[in-house]
Amino acid sequence: MVGTIDDWFAFAQLLLAEGEFDGRRLLSAESVRKMTTNYLTAPQRAAATLFLEGQGWGFGGSVDVDVLDPWNVPGRYGWVGGTGTAAYLTPATGAVNILLTQVAMPGPTPTPIMRDFWRYAATA
Repeated sequence: MVGTIDDWFAFAQLLLAEGEFDGRRLLSAESVRKMTTNYLTAPQRAAATLFLEGQGWGFGGSVDVDVLDPWNVPGRYGWVGGTGTAAYLTPATGAVNILLTQVAMPGPTPTPIMRDFWRYAATA
């Protein structure tokens, strides 16, 4: 998949507007809710602590459930890709944080540059 930061930002706006973009409904509000709601049980999350780090999983990506780091905000949701692309949206504030890199992740946990980016974004 190929996309630009403008593409990511437009998609983020669509999700924050519960499926509407540029005056047109592209997804139902219910679809967006399903994409951005945690569906994992507490035992499932506990079994995947290394991978999830305070997050659960919706139909579209990860969803913050617990505050483990300054950037974890319950309700924040997004994605991390294997080449360092990450995007997170915080509905409570309307914040959209997008990081585009081409650095392969060495494992299942976020890289130091991702953590630095999220830390900065949480305090900016």
